[in-house]
Amino acid sequence: MTRAALPFAFLALAGCARSEDANLLPADVNGSRIAEQVRPDRSDEEPALGAWRDTIQDTQRALEFGPQGAPPLFSFACDERRGLILQRHGLQPTGDLPVMMVSVGSETRRLAVTGGDGPEPMLRAALSPSDQLADNFSRAAGPIVIRIGESPPLILPPSPMIGTYVGQCAHGDVAVSGAAPTSNAAAPANMVGAGD
Repeated sequence: MTRAALPFAFLALAGCARSEDANLLPADVNGSRIAEQVRPDRSDEEPALGAWRDTIQDTQRALEFGPQGAPPLFSFACDERRGLILQRHGLQPTGDLPVMMVSVGSETRRLAVTGGDGPEPMLRAALSPSDQLADNFSRAAGPIVIRIGESPPLILPPSPMIGTYVGQCAHGDVAVSGAAPTSNAAAPANMVGAGD
């Protein structure tokens, strides 16, 4: 009889130990149980705050992203060969320059960077006019992720403005000009009061 009861005793003990390990809820608080949500810190994967806007950089039109009234975090510029320049603002070039890792959709590329000239620190990467990645920027439907070295990733929202700018750069329509950016232009006079 003792032999028959022994396996049941082991099963009962194993069940008790297993139930104690499986209980992940904290002790009762005011008679009710509170479940804690456990997840890794994902603050570095949040989209950056700001908006895309046309601007002038070094007397040439550019497209930049950043909070209103603050220096940009990232910008696109066009070079003299109609290639696209990717500029990560606010990062100081030091020692051996890291690479810029750019993810657009399912494509991730590593691009060599150089230090930007000017009073604001920045790192730049260049794309040739025929680079497929420039076209991917134009058609991006999801976030654009920029990673440089150990710094947190910069997650940028897609925008139709990117496609417009990339297309203008490829066709040589990003002219050197002292004019105000197109997004700040006043409405034509014939549009004022058109609904009256």
